[in-house]
Amino acid sequence: MRIVIIGGGKVGFAIAAQLTQEGHDITVVDKDRRIVDNISDQLDCMAICGSGATVGVMREAGVDNSDLLIACTAQDELNMLCCVFASKLGCASTIARVRTPAYSEQLYLLRDELGLSMTINPELTAATEMFRLLEIPGVLKRDSFAHGRVEIVEVIPKPGDPMDGVRLMDLPKKIRCHIFVGAVQRGDETIIPGGGFTLMAGDKVYLCAPATEIVHILRAIGEYRRKARNILLIGGSTVAEYLTAMLIKADAKVKLIENDAARAEYFAERFPEAEVINAEGTSELVLKEENIDRMDAVAALTTRDEENLILSMYVGAHGTRQIITLVDHSEFSGLVTNPDNRLISPKQMCADEIVRYVRGMQNSTGSAVVMLHHLADGGADALEFHVNESCRNLGKKLRDIRLKPNILIACINRRGKIIIPGGADSIETGDTVIVICGSNRVILDINDIFATEG
Repeated sequence: MRIVIIGGGKVGFAIAAQLTQEGHDITVVDKDRRIVDNISDQLDCMAICGSGATVGVMREAGVDNSDLLIACTAQDELNMLCCVFASKLGCASTIARVRTPAYSEQLYLLRDELGLSMTINPELTAATEMFRLLEIPGVLKRDSFAHGRVEIVEVIPKPGDPMDGVRLMDLPKKIRCHIFVGAVQRGDETIIPGGGFTLMAGDKVYLCAPATEIVHILRAIGEYRRKARNILLIGGSTVAEYLTAMLIKADAKVKLIENDAARAEYFAERFPEAEVINAEGTSELVLKEENIDRMDAVAALTTRDEENLILSMYVGAHGTRQIITLVDHSEFSGLVTNPDNRLISPKQMCADEIVRYVRGMQNSTGSAVVMLHHLADGGADALEFHVNESCRNLGKKLRDIRLKPNILIACINRRGKIIIPGGADSIETGDTVIVICGSNRVILDINDIFATEG
């Protein structure tokens, strides 16, 4: 597909890198020559220096003959204007990055008038992920499929836990729950396991199960914890604003530290239910005064990666059970060794969302990918397909179907009934199927998972 990206900053670069890797014809437009040169040096795509909101530059970038335009500059108004121009020039689809909370609430009414196919809000997406993690503290990551009916959760068994030293084929009998282990990360290796694989303490284990049974399963495997009620947010970023609103709605006790007086006053006026402190959140004295050791969870949400990482390490040393760290550079993940510390990268989540949309555009007539989540730090992918009559092997028992190596069928959603599949189950038209595979495979259609016949 021909795709033009307006804005080559952190988000634009992440989107371009991922879509280029998938073989798309990418052109990036940015008015900063240094950004353009950096993209040209690091990515296999075209980069143009100029204003993406001018028709001349748009024509030079080939917007009028493109399948998709993605506007992801730092300015919401500019992004919306780019999409309007692109739509008028004949670009098939447009996506705008819109960060301002007030705009996000109103854009639904204006999508047709602005020519928007989709809007993305990395900060809102990141805040939503953080909220989901705080709702069930026993997991390090939660990914939803089948309209929220199915979840894949990441857990790390400790020595002596019910999963430690157990073969996968024996796990359901031991914990008396029907679950599916789709991937295991052991050290630097990501494994798509078979029934004879033995779990070990310290593994990152990715469990697939009906959403209604997640809490029951966490109790069974010894990973359940009390829901976080006392939560400290450090930094009054846009992500913090979205997250505070969600937490207050869920009746959590929120304390927020922000060093900018005007920003702190804004939070205090908008969220009277929260306790807002105007102080330096990186100060050890301030953190001790605010009883950091009594918090159920702490989220480091300043606008600087370095501050957030140092804060999260300090908080972890004081025994906080759940820590969330906001980062722009997902490359920092190797610096965090505390298994209770979860790094959230808005730019990477945004790139993943765009890739899901593009994959759906690529094959809208077949059984195409409608949802994509990365597992095991990118070592595996979980993909959701809607199955239609073009799918091979319809009605066949799974035990009689050969899949390509390192691919598992993790779950089947049949008209709302969630099936953790066994050999006697089958795939039918209308099903939603969740597949887990190694990240080295590019799968666009469900037929790509089947081994070649003959």
